[in-house]
Amino acid sequence: MPDVHRSLVSDMRMKPLIVRMFQPPRFDDEDQTRIAQTQHLLLLVCLTIALIAATINAALGRSTSTIALLISAGVALIALLLLYARRLRLSIALLLSLFIGLTASLQVIGRGAHDTVTGLYAAVIVIGSLLLDRRAFIGMVAVIMLVIAGIVTAEMYGWTRSPYESEPGDWFDLALILGLTAFAARLLSESLQRSRALARAHAKTLAAQAAALRASEERYRILAANLPDSAVLIFDHDLRFVLSEGPELAATGYSKAALEGRTLYEALPHAFAAQVEGNIRAVLSGRRFSAEIPYEDRIYHYHYVPLIDDSGAVRYGMILARNVTEQRRAQMALQEREAQLRLITENMGDAITQLNAAFTVIYASPSVQRVFGYLPETINGASISVLIHPDDAPGVTMALKRIRDEGASATRIEYRGRSDHCRWLESEIRALYGTNGQFTGAILTTRDVTERKQIEVERERLIAELEQKNAELERFTYTASHDLKSPLITIQGFLGYLERDAQEGNTKRMQDDIRRIGAAVHKMERLLNDLLELSRIGRVSAAPQYVPFNVVVQEALELLVGRIAERQARISVAPEMPVVYGERTRLVEVVQNLVDNALKFCDNQYTPDITIGVLRESQGSSIFFVRDNGIGIEPKYHEQIFGLFNKLDPRSAGTGVGLTIVRRIIEVHGGRIWVESGGPGSGATFYFSLPIAATPVQEVSHDRHDAPGAPG
Repeated sequence: MPDVHRSLVSDMRMKPLIVRMFQPPRFDDEDQTRIAQTQHLLLLVCLTIALIAATINAALGRSTSTIALLISAGVALIALLLLYARRLRLSIALLLSLFIGLTASLQVIGRGAHDTVTGLYAAVIVIGSLLLDRRAFIGMVAVIMLVIAGIVTAEMYGWTRSPYESEPGDWFDLALILGLTAFAARLLSESLQRSRALARAHAKTLAAQAAALRASEERYRILAANLPDSAVLIFDHDLRFVLSEGPELAATGYSKAALEGRTLYEALPHAFAAQVEGNIRAVLSGRRFSAEIPYEDRIYHYHYVPLIDDSGAVRYGMILARNVTEQRRAQMALQEREAQLRLITENMGDAITQLNAAFTVIYASPSVQRVFGYLPETINGASISVLIHPDDAPGVTMALKRIRDEGASATRIEYRGRSDHCRWLESEIRALYGTNGQFTGAILTTRDVTERKQIEVERERLIAELEQKNAELERFTYTASHDLKSPLITIQGFLGYLERDAQEGNTKRMQDDIRRIGAAVHKMERLLNDLLELSRIGRVSAAPQYVPFNVVVQEALELLVGRIAERQARISVAPEMPVVYGERTRLVEVVQNLVDNALKFCDNQYTPDITIGVLRESQGSSIFFVRDNGIGIEPKYHEQIFGLFNKLDPRSAGTGVGLTIVRRIIEVHGGRIWVESGGPGSGATFYFSLPIAATPVQEVSHDRHDAPGAPG
């Protein structure tokens, strides 16, 4: 039993060795592998023939031939071992050398050149053309030519056993025959190699195309199997399903096995197949399009795509079917909500504008026309600044940037619109953000607040007027009580004196007391008359009218003609002063009071020099002035002189109400009055503004620096 086991093991080891002997080695390069296969086959054939021929010659008693054949077999075996050792070039060289040497030996022993050239030399050339590259092949042919030349030479001189007597021309004949044989063999070999290369390239291309087709099909299947709510269907020109994949197949009750390999009418209901057949034939003709077709209770969106091969021909038609039932239902619900919202926005009083991140209008509700004064379609795509007054546009832009940069959700801002009629608008700005938290735009809800703004302005004006009147009332109460108290005290005191003087019978002193009491009563009467006059200002007693200011000045100077003549004053009046709008009598009273004061407070050492003129026109009003060369006014009293009963010189005539009346008249006419003087001895100039167009009566500040175009 052990011997049998060892024998079996030995046989198993010998079999792979024997199998390897009959298998040529493989190389990384395909050409080398092909040559190795050819070389291996030739060596096995040569080795087999040599051994068989040696056996036969040995049986016939031909010792020389037997030895030569055994040597050839040994050389072939060595070449075979070199081939197994992957020494391909050396193995080929040894095989060809064997053939050349064997052929030359046969010629030397007397076989003759002409007998062997067309045989063995031609065989060597053919074998070399199959095994060698071009350079090695040319070298082999050159070696053969040299060998033949040597043998022909040897035959010429009788150095061989060959019965042929060769001549030099024989070598040329042999060279010509072998050259043509070599050329033809090489040409056939290279043609064979090119054919093999083309066949290999074609095989590779087919293999690559097959692999690409398999990979493409696999990708299609993987893609289709993972497309949610979708199915991919591929048809050939016979309307036969080539591929069907996707989760939506199962949802419709179909499977790959039920579709692939079957035609459209075999796999689907006849009515539905007839409905989609035209689309499938259209995509097979090269059209690419989409369609939406219901199937049972579902809605599918079909993308038809022609699959084109490298030649540009449509090979298949592909349909990507996607279940859009839920999306269409959601879209219908969304459209209904949008219609409701649009109905609300189109009928609401406020204007709705939507801006993108660049503050460009992308939606404007119909009420924009009523609020902003623009048609919605004319502002779509325009910047929001086109709706805003140029002076207020930077403020609105700043508010939008602030809400964008600070991440605020909403803000409110008031501004003026840009329409022909200046409207005050109020916008509530709400920021819009995307799912990633990035600012995407804003919604502006805008309403017209012009009426409210006017009410607020009127309210502020009335509050300011009330505060001013309260302040004036306080000053008036204090001043009136103080100044009226003085003559009352005088009357009270002299009544006591009068009673005592009457008791004493002092008639002269009684008359003096009565005179003083009468003077105090007269002073009180003048104070009361001036206060009454001041209270009447602002209550229109005559309709305002347009009147040239030169006419106003002329009437005022006529009322003062006696005082002017008495002081021999020089009066200069500017010609062609503008027409003013106001109550004529009150305007005359203004000029009269100012000229009267100029005459009153002129230094007696100088002749009064009074100039009446106009400075300039500005913003619908004119600034007039009355300038004198009188005693002047210190700057600290420039405001005080307009106060009630304020007299800088208590000894001067009058009650101190004149400039208060003048200021009141100017302010009622919407103007301002102020004085400029360098101080004592430098004279004074009274500036006042009057409207040159119809303006409503209003209360204004007493600050002369607010006057338009105030000099100095």
